[in-house]
Amino acid sequence: MLLFAASLLGSAHCVGMCGPYVAMCTAQFVPRGATPTARFFLRSVFNLGRIATYSLIGLIAGAFGQIVLAFADHLGLTGTVAIAAGAAAVLFGLSLMGWIRDPARLAAHAGIDRVLRAGRTRLARSSPMVAPLFLGMLQGWLPCALVYAAASRAAIAGSAGMGALTMLIFGLGTVPAVFALTVIPHTVVRRVKAQRLAGILLTLLGIILICRGLASFGFIPSAVLW
Repeated sequence: MLLFAASLLGSAHCVGMCGPYVAMCTAQFVPRGATPTARFFLRSVFNLGRIATYSLIGLIAGAFGQIVLAFADHLGLTGTVAIAAGAAAVLFGLSLMGWIRDPARLAAHAGIDRVLRAGRTRLARSSPMVAPLFLGMLQGWLPCALVYAAASRAAIAGSAGMGALTMLIFGLGTVPAVFALTVIPHTVVRRVKAQRLAGILLTLLGIILICRGLASFGFIPSAVLW
C-alpha cells in the first residue's frame, strides 16, 4: 500500500525525468487527426508497455532476491537482506525529497539513457500498433530513483511472481501522471508538488524494512508493521 501511494504521488517525478521522452513518443505514435478514442487507445498501449517492463524488472529482482534470501537464510543473515533493501529505499526516498542527489543520475551519466533514446528513434518507425507498446516498454528502462526504490522492495518479495506483482502495483500507481502527460502539457503537470510526499513514503517503507531486518537479529522487538 505504501509503495502504491508512493508511486502515485511520486509519478510527478516521472514528469520531470521522462517528460521530454514521453512528449516525443506521443507526437510520433499518435497520428494527426486521430479520433479521441484512438488517442486514448494508443496512450493506453504506451502505458501498458511501461507496466510490462516494470513487471519484468520485478520478476528479475524477485527471482534474484529469492536466491539471495535463501542463501542468507542458510547463513542466518536474512535480516541483512531486508536492511540492505530498506537502506536502498531510504536512499531513493531522500533523493525524491531533494535531500541528496538522485542516485539514478549515475546510470544516466553512464550513457544508458542515450542508448534507450536511440532505440526510440528506431522503434518510432514501426507500425502504428506496435510502436506505442515498444516505446512504452523502452521508457520503463530509463534510469529513475522511483523505479529503483520499488525494485529494492520487489527483491525481498520472496519469489519472482511476487516481485513482478510488486512492480505491477507500482506501475499502476504511475499511470495517472504519465497518462496526463500525454494529454496535457507537462509544464502543467509538473506544478503538482507531490514527489516530496512520495519520498517520505518511500523513506518510511525503507525504515520499516530496516526494522524488519533488525528485529530478525533480535536488536529490536517484532511489531505488526514489520
